[in-house]
Amino acid sequence: GGNYGPGRDNDGYGPFGGRWGGPSQSYINSRQKILIAHGVLAALAFVLFFPIGAIIIRLGSFRGVWLVHGLFQFFAYLVYLAAFGIGVWMVNNLPINLLDSYHPVIGIIVFVLLFFQPILGFVHHLKFKKYRRRTFWSYGHIWLGRIAITLGIINGGLGLLLASDAPAVTGFRPSRGQIIAYGVIAGVMWFLWVAAAVIGERRR
Repeated sequence: GGNYGPGRDNDGYGPFGGRWGGPSQSYINSRQKILIAHGVLAALAFVLFFPIGAIIIRLGSFRGVWLVHGLFQFFAYLVYLAAFGIGVWMVNNLPINLLDSYHPVIGIIVFVLLFFQPILGFVHHLKFKKYRRRTFWSYGHIWLGRIAITLGIINGGLGLLLASDAPAVTGFRPSRGQIIAYGVIAGVMWFLWVAAAVIGERRR
């Protein structure tokens, strides 16, 4: 078997139990589906779910808003974990060293940052209930979230560029229109999220 994607082990078995002898169309199709799943899940997490969850806590004023925020961000985190897991698979299975690129390295950094985010958020909530004001934990949670979401959005664009650079390996070349569309949608969501943060701070 060739080492071009899913099931590149010496036994030549693919992820669905099929056997092939080299980099056939089935390799390319599998890689393409996996790559698209990675991109779609990561984009949903960073361009849609994480910003919406952050907007909720900034503009929401209903009882239990912190709980809705926490659950929403936890859901976004699970979506991102799925994308990250696929990314790890690609690093280990695609026949190029992806870690030479910015995209997977930033992805790993974001993964580490987000690991601490719910911990900081929980401690912030406990301290805020006690002191009724922001503490060190609050600012850590707020700014870690801002950095992670911004990095995640930027990294989505870098991922599209990486896929464009190596279509023979990834099996997928995003069109110029797709890259522009991502940039526009991501930019609008980032702006709305920042605007919500500014409005939320002015309300304090």
